[in-house]
Amino acid sequence: MFRFAVGLILLFFFFTSQLFAQSTYISFNQNSYTGDSIFILTKADFISNKTDTLYCGKVNESGNFECKVNTGKTISVFIPLDFFRLTFYIEPGKTYKLQFPSRKKLSVADELNPFFEPVEIIPEIEGSDSCELNSLINCFDKEYDIFLAKKFIKTYYIAKKSFTDSAIYVIEKKFIWAQNPYFKTYMKYKISKLKFMAYERDNNFIIKYNFNNNSLYLNNTAYMDMFNCVFAHYFSVSATKSWGAGILEDIAKAKSPAALKQTFKNNPALSNDTLIDMIILKGLHDAFYDINTTEYKSFPRKQLLMTLDSMTICAKTPELKQIAKNIQQKVNFMISSSNAPSFALLNQDSVRINLSELRGKYLYINFTDLRSYSCANELSLLKTISEKFAQNLDVVTIFCNGSVSATREFCNKNSYKWIFLTPENTKQIVKTYNVIALPSYFLIDPYGKIILSPAPSPDANFEHTFISILRKRN
Repeated sequence: MFRFAVGLILLFFFFTSQLFAQSTYISFNQNSYTGDSIFILTKADFISNKTDTLYCGKVNESGNFECKVNTGKTISVFIPLDFFRLTFYIEPGKTYKLQFPSRKKLSVADELNPFFEPVEIIPEIEGSDSCELNSLINCFDKEYDIFLAKKFIKTYYIAKKSFTDSAIYVIEKKFIWAQNPYFKTYMKYKISKLKFMAYERDNNFIIKYNFNNNSLYLNNTAYMDMFNCVFAHYFSVSATKSWGAGILEDIAKAKSPAALKQTFKNNPALSNDTLIDMIILKGLHDAFYDINTTEYKSFPRKQLLMTLDSMTICAKTPELKQIAKNIQQKVNFMISSSNAPSFALLNQDSVRINLSELRGKYLYINFTDLRSYSCANELSLLKTISEKFAQNLDVVTIFCNGSVSATREFCNKNSYKWIFLTPENTKQIVKTYNVIALPSYFLIDPYGKIILSPAPSPDANFEHTFISILRKRN
């Protein structure tokens, strides 16, 4: 009997491991991307918006690209492609052969524009039918968007329940046959958000019947979109209500997630402990960006950090603990004395350089693009700085446009001897370092800690600033 029970347990774990080990295959053929690196990315979570790389690989000489990714859940993914950004959903164990658009390069003006946003494309998937998740979501979104385009003003300003509900009934009826669990949740929360915009404007009603009494769907884009909408700046908003009057003290004095949880339970719409943890994480995230704004209440940064640190340990689930760590990584980046984000990039000699290998001296890191006059002009000033402070400082230039061979040729032509690096995925490192415009500068200490973010440019008195730092630290 014992052996039989053990056998059943082993069999259970075998099939469970097979389920979670299911691979998803993604492929396409497009000659215009031959030799290019393709990055398949996903959001680690929809509160911090941290991006994870699922796969990176090159398109072969025939224009073919194939990859395998392992995911135990349905997720949204995206592929950045210069002018375009492909967005779609993948499910475990399925194959996706994408209809890929021809390459369209950015104009110089677009590349130098820090506010340029790529055009989002939802790719066609070969062999998919009406039951496939991407087909379902695309068809639903078209119906939904048509309604908003034609009737949104009437829906929002008249706020008539019967008018909105009749439109919702027509849309839902077209998809009543759909059984995909992800899609059913997606449709439910898109519809709920429409009701929220139209007539259900009581936040507590929305919270109680759409969130508190339901499961958390951390990977569902519609659920998280509505969650982020309903709970935006929630610390500041709630602190003005009688039940939330203790929020400021919970953070500023107690620095305690436990105290915050107890305060949130004063809200009659909230009783779900796991949901409350997620609301606290969202509130902490937004509070860091509400500091010194006139629109929202400010909370002390140091105490916010301490509360967030506690949430990495005491949040209800491993997923929420990871979200807390992602937020921590995001908000710590711009804080002096935090660790500089790591990178591994090719230098002008095609040698991969890790940030960790550059310890021992101060690092003056700059992001640049030679097609910009101001960027090109400041390189000659960087040459002077690299020579003058060679004993204490290494200059590191990261080219945001170009190839390793072009970088090598440029350095040889101009006799530049400092470190030049070329990213394979420029967008990723620019996002990681929160580069808004080019050129941008950062100063890192010999131990890999951020000193200045941003740092002054060479023509904005960087030398004086750096000498002051050397004197102070020595």
